[in-house]
Amino acid sequence: MTRPLIGFLLFALFSWALFAQEKSVKPGINDPFKNPDVKDFQGKFEGESREVFAKRDKLVGLCKLKPGMVVADVGAGTGLFTRLFAKEVGAGGQVYAVDIAAKFLEHIQKTSREAGLRNVTPVLCNPDSVDLPADSVDLAFVCDTYHHFEFPERTLLSLHRAIKPGGKLVVVDFARIPGKSSDWVLNHVRAGQEVVEKEIIAAGFDRSEEVKDLLKENYLVVFTKPTKADAPPAKAPAKETKSVTPLVPGYGAVVPLPTAAEPPTKGSKVVFDVTATGKEPDKPLPGLERAALLLNLAGAAGLKPTDLEIVVVLHGDATSTALDDAAYKELTGRPHPSADLLKKLKEVGVKVLVCGQSLARKGYDSGRVRGDVSVAASAVSAVVNLQTRGFAYVPAH
Repeated sequence: MTRPLIGFLLFALFSWALFAQEKSVKPGINDPFKNPDVKDFQGKFEGESREVFAKRDKLVGLCKLKPGMVVADVGAGTGLFTRLFAKEVGAGGQVYAVDIAAKFLEHIQKTSREAGLRNVTPVLCNPDSVDLPADSVDLAFVCDTYHHFEFPERTLLSLHRAIKPGGKLVVVDFARIPGKSSDWVLNHVRAGQEVVEKEIIAAGFDRSEEVKDLLKENYLVVFTKPTKADAPPAKAPAKETKSVTPLVPGYGAVVPLPTAAEPPTKGSKVVFDVTATGKEPDKPLPGLERAALLLNLAGAAGLKPTDLEIVVVLHGDATSTALDDAAYKELTGRPHPSADLLKKLKEVGVKVLVCGQSLARKGYDSGRVRGDVSVAASAVSAVVNLQTRGFAYVPAH
């Protein structure tokens, strides 16, 4: 049987399982994370008695991270590996802390900020999806979490979508071997390594390597998302294309593509998470431009501003953008570069929030926040609340 045919059959079986899998494969396994005692779990997750904690530095080293990479720590828990990854990828990189427990994410946000790590983004995921943008991640790390996937096929599909072609999926989980593993593992862990590997391969990943002789209680296997077939060179357009800004005049210009797939759709709800300023201090905040771009794409597709619901959350280095014109000029010595764009975004119904915690930490007077921006209790609570209400998360750093 040829490899393409085998691949087709595996995909067909996987697709059938995806639609058939409507029930959790391990009901109740995630109940402890509905309202977790973070301090208690921190003791369990970050203690020397836990094998992956004791071997944490070697596990991070095996991921072969480089500055500027984007990593997803799936099932981030209390943020043990999230913070280690953030140091490895540096300020130019990004780490998504993905978890189903909002309390864990709040803890990760707090401890990351305290450690001076500004490249960590919390993502409240769903039980059947990691909820990350397509082709956005260089490496996904799933440590002692795969057995918590209640809908493994769907979750793997979302992971496959999120990882870039050629990107890696590193899976560490408990070795489940009848007659050898503890009763806790046998009762708690759904499947052994062989089953886990088959499920991941069926989702479209290639098995790259297994690291042995490092862990005793766990196994570690690395998978790769295959690269796309080489595409023919792009041809130059036959004639000049014209950019338009139908809904936010002067900002977020787009090229109309009336026959393109996946145009913006009516009813879309999006939260843009903006943490950084642009490289050009006299230009509007790039994260705000991205919100304008989405609106202009919608306008080019024939939608009205009221057909979408968009929220922008400012925090980190982007916090100063929330200040009124006078306060911004006092702080920077320059006119506010985003004042006009913020006004136009408000006119088309975009809601802009600023993190109250960031305002306080930076010593900014909340009384001098501009009128088109609202103060939120915190950025993480705002993002988590919006995701809970069905908003798609888009990092706009």
